[in-house]
Amino acid sequence: MSLTDDQLHAYVDSLELATLPHGLVDRKLLLTDDKAQGFVDAGSLVSFVDGLSTGTKADVLNSTLLAQLAANKAADREKDTVGWYKKYREVLENVGWVISNFNFQKYSSSGSSFQVKTAVLTLLAAIMSENPLLIAKATIAAVESLGEGDDRVALFSSSASTPTSGNFQIGTVTESGTTPTMHIGSFYFKSHDVKVNFLWAHFKYSDMELYQGGQTITLNEDTYARVRQQIIDKLGNRAEQYVADLDI
Repeated sequence: MSLTDDQLHAYVDSLELATLPHGLVDRKLLLTDDKAQGFVDAGSLVSFVDGLSTGTKADVLNSTLLAQLAANKAADREKDTVGWYKKYREVLENVGWVISNFNFQKYSSSGSSFQVKTAVLTLLAAIMSENPLLIAKATIAAVESLGEGDDRVALFSSSASTPTSGNFQIGTVTESGTTPTMHIGSFYFKSHDVKVNFLWAHFKYSDMELYQGGQTITLNEDTYARVRQQIIDKLGNRAEQYVADLDI
């Protein structure tokens, strides 16, 4: 059931967001019309195919950041993934995203060890067409090329993982007509001695439990427009500290 304007504004106003950790870097976000781009968005990697406006990109990045930070406040991101995704979905749906469900299945590896990146790319290939998949791969490769010392790698790793677990999302945004559409893979895992570069590290299959789910969600811009400025104000400087652009 859609919310009235008063209900929607009251809902966003009531959201509690996780406090900013120490050491985050203020960044000037570079959004470009019509150009393919990739971003670290807290514990998510978000890509955009070419042809999308800066306004659409900002709406996606801000709404998904809001959902993550509200979910971080409501539930432990790594220890209570069910509660976390419940809040994450609730926020996205209330601000305009149309979502079917978040279903997860345990990843099965044919070998005794695997890279998380391999599982990620396999899932993304199942939910994305060729061009969005290429952009997602370019974003993942851009993060990998930075090395552990880069603050964008630290931002993603610290937002998405702890030394023993992780919870992250990787999505690519296209447009269906004028409707922003995100093909998103959601993942969580438990293991031992999780590294900063957990996407590219090799894990023994017996030492890691990885769960994954993929779907396509769409953004109702008419609904989001009703709270766009309120969300910008709610996030404040978090948008400059939790979002970083990548060279793809």
